[in-house]
Amino acid sequence: MFDWIFGKSSSASLGIDLGSSSIKIVELSKKEERSFLTNYAIAQVGEEMIFNIGEMKDEEIAKILKDLIKKAKISSRRACLSLSVEKTFSTVINLPAMPEKELAAAVPFEAQKYVPLPMDEVVLDWDIISVSNGVVEKSSKGATDSVISGASEKRSENDNITNIQILLLAVPKEIINRLTKIATLAGLELVSLEQEAFSLTRSLIGNDKSSYVLVDLGRKGTDLIIVDQGFIKMSHNLDSANKEIILMELDRIVNIFQMRYNKKVGQCLLAGGRAKEKELFDFLSAKLKISVKIGDPFARVEKDQRLTTALKDLGPQFAVAVGLAMREY
Repeated sequence: MFDWIFGKSSSASLGIDLGSSSIKIVELSKKEERSFLTNYAIAQVGEEMIFNIGEMKDEEIAKILKDLIKKAKISSRRACLSLSVEKTFSTVINLPAMPEKELAAAVPFEAQKYVPLPMDEVVLDWDIISVSNGVVEKSSKGATDSVISGASEKRSENDNITNIQILLLAVPKEIINRLTKIATLAGLELVSLEQEAFSLTRSLIGNDKSSYVLVDLGRKGTDLIIVDQGFIKMSHNLDSANKEIILMELDRIVNIFQMRYNKKVGQCLLAGGRAKEKELFDFLSAKLKISVKIGDPFARVEKDQRLTTALKDLGPQFAVAVGLAMREY
């Protein structure tokens, strides 16, 4: 597997979210075994469009990053950068229970059915999220061998163990190369890359095993992510910021999840730059059949109490950056 994306442990403390029209940076340190906020910064559009990251050159983005880091007096240079849901591909697949070596060969073969790009144009990674019937159900980050061997041992005792559920992620090599170049030009040590869905889950949900739908509300688009038992079960990018379309897609994916897994989604958490728009919040709260709340990514982070009010207001748009910086804490 490509551990750089799903990640092994490192000492990175910078989380950098390269959004479509803003850049957010969060710097965390470790204090008494907990994450502590040491700095944060944002470069974003005003009433008029200042920059559009999608249309900018790598050198221009790197300069904004360097200037932002310098202005905010951020000390760390070890960074984890975001991979947008829109520009990556992820899905959950099921495979029959099999030995580890066979699984390592089977996943790339099966991926060809789902990934909409040639395999030689993407970096493929995968993670075991569960083994059927609940005998083993835990993250395999850094523990793939134990999960698979546990399934093999149990299989001889319990014939009901029939399949392994895999979270598949494909990232275009072009995206990886571009982000690597931007980081280098900005004077950063790129420790890892992570799809935004994982970062949002870490900062907004933590270790909670309940079922959630996360809604990342950007200026131009919306990401919808369903998380259950701490695992991402569905993710969908919506190229729209229209509230009616968002509601329609929310209803659709929630219904698909509930029918597929026979579980109810208990809560909807909003994040992103538009999460605190009162009209949008009131609309979703009134129309959705589940509770709607604004996510607080700083809730699991220690910080100077004088920042509480400011962070409560800024929090939703920093959700990805906080999650990226929390990877090691």
